[in-house]
Amino acid sequence: MHSTGRTERLHTDLTIHLVLSATEAVPIEVRFSYDSADPLAVRLDFRGGPGTTAPWLFSRDLLNAGLHGPSGEGDVRVWPPCRCHGPTTVRIVLRGRGGAAALYVPATAFRGWLTETFEVVPAGAEGSHMHWDDVVAELLRRD
Repeated sequence: MHSTGRTERLHTDLTIHLVLSATEAVPIEVRFSYDSADPLAVRLDFRGGPGTTAPWLFSRDLLNAGLHGPSGEGDVRVWPPCRCHGPTTVRIVLRGRGGAAALYVPATAFRGWLTETFEVVPAGAEGSHMHWDDVVAELLRRD
């Protein structure tokens, strides 16, 4: 397999809701990014904040699976829209050392954008888009 040589980047800026309690959520601006040079990952950046929040990296397949049914384990879990939590939102729960956060993401916009990433790099074709020399160099740098 070989790299296509062409890198495509997609992003979408969304207003999501960070759930604070059973009755309160605050809107926050985020950017989901996809780079065909790293075809397995989706990046989430929190925008407009003080710049101290580290981005989250997700498996693209995990997010896609979460559009159709509960997905993930450990630090990241994703649930599709449902009657009990809202038919218009995808729920993403992030767990870290400092606690957990529940994010409500607009389902239609997110689904449309994620579909575009699969048009750029179809499922199963990720290996042909990997820059394997860079992957190996990164692995060798780690101790």
